[in-house]
Amino acid sequence: MTKITSIGIGSFIFGVELLRDVFQTEELRGCELALVDLNEDRLAMMAGLAERLNEASGWQATIRPTTDRHEALPGSDFVVTSLEVNRDPLWNLDHEICLRNEIPSVLSENGGPGGLSHALRTVPLVVDVARDVEQLCPDALMLNYSNPEGRVCLAIRRYTSVKAVGLCHGVAGTVPFVANALGRQPGRFGFVNWRAMRRHCVLVSVCPKAS
Repeated sequence: MTKITSIGIGSFIFGVELLRDVFQTEELRGCELALVDLNEDRLAMMAGLAERLNEASGWQATIRPTTDRHEALPGSDFVVTSLEVNRDPLWNLDHEICLRNEIPSVLSENGGPGGLSHALRTVPLVVDVARDVEQLCPDALMLNYSNPEGRVCLAIRRYTSVKAVGLCHGVAGTVPFVANALGRQPGRFGFVNWRAMRRHCVLVSVCPKAS
């Protein structure tokens, strides 16, 4: 039985998308799903959604909500992280500081001064989780959604022995955007994996298929 542990399930974007994927993936029928979040109200909401999807799909998954990741991690095959520190207010502040000082910055989330501030908040948080994975379920594959993606994955690789892959829903959203801008069908585009310098992390980019 596959066990998936989602840490930060209370995210209304990543939490909902993760549950949608789990309950549409045939190979995950009968899986164990450990849902972890420190916000008890959000945890209860997402656990309730998981139970309804489980019933509607007939997946017969075992749903285990908890606020304690140390309780959830043992036996995990996959650990999904979507963690932030006070995400929206601090992200907005990062961007406002860049604009105020006339520093060009795209969203201030992954690059520039805002990206650095974001990394300084997020890297310690995710690396702490990775160290728990290292101790409690060392064979698990860690799937990280927390930004700045490249810097977070680099830190996991440098400071732990955990197997980790960085994922971003923005890639899938970029394909129809690029296709529309070029006046082509989305099916004319494909995904290519590029390894970052020294193979510290995996980045995903989009390229047009040959005509």
